[in-house]
Amino acid sequence: MENTVSVQTLEFLYSALLGVGLGVIFDITRVIRSYIPKNRAVTAVFDIMFWIASIILLLAFVLIFSEGQMRWYVLFGAFCGGFVYMSALSEIVYKILTSLICATRKILYLITRPIYLVLRWCWRVGKSAERKTETAMRERIKRNRIKRMKKRKVGKNGGKKTKKAHGLSS
Repeated sequence: MENTVSVQTLEFLYSALLGVGLGVIFDITRVIRSYIPKNRAVTAVFDIMFWIASIILLLAFVLIFSEGQMRWYVLFGAFCGGFVYMSALSEIVYKILTSLICATRKILYLITRPIYLVLRWCWRVGKSAERKTETAMRERIKRNRIKRMKKRKVGKNGGKKTKKAHGLSS
């Protein structure tokens, strides 16, 4: 493919769209980071993941559209697209993304809340039944112990005392 001015212009415009896409990816990572507790390590990991994704996308763009040749206007187009996105659209997209996440969380809450309540009710009923069963078992064991102790005290004859037992022999 020849490198005419029209081809270069198209590559520049496509690379500007790539810059907009990279800005969207940055906003997505920014929204995700806002829901994770603030930590330097987490921020570093997300930044590294963003830059790795950016480099891979830029290299794939260069391989596909520029026949593997890195040209200055491709980098400049990606920078311009990212700059325009960050200055004009970033806050709007950020608010849209956060509202989508809030709406998704509310929907998931509405779906999972009844399930949670049913499971909590089953747990409480099960615990109550377990306590009742445990109490009944303790009482049964206690009654059995008392019966065994009474049998030991009564003796083999079932409570009848004989003359031999009193020391009277005939």
